[in-house]
Amino acid sequence: MRYAIVINLDYESNGYDECHELWTLITQRMVEAGFRLEGRLFTIEMPPSEACEHARRIIEEVNRSLGSVDRDVFTYLKEFYGYDHTRTVNLLLPSSENFEIREGP
Repeated sequence: MRYAIVINLDYESNGYDECHELWTLITQRMVEAGFRLEGRLFTIEMPPSEACEHARRIIEEVNRSLGSVDRDVFTYLKEFYGYDHTRTVNLLLPSSENFEIREGP
């Protein structure tokens, strides 16, 4: 099952440069851990509970790597959730109801 992890940083409450630096670090760690970056979405072929635990571990590692009492990754997170990516509907494509399958001649 393809599972998706959404991570959005709170750019409104934190500086752009800090968020950009943190996003770069998070992206690097997530990709190194086996997630695939699709836009601003991380996906992985893994059962939901394992994928969520894997993502939490990575964020905890990022938090520890910041090494500062003043910087806590969780104060920068606006959204951090997971969902079954197979249920995603790409609204840039025509509805699947509009497709017709025809057999050969």
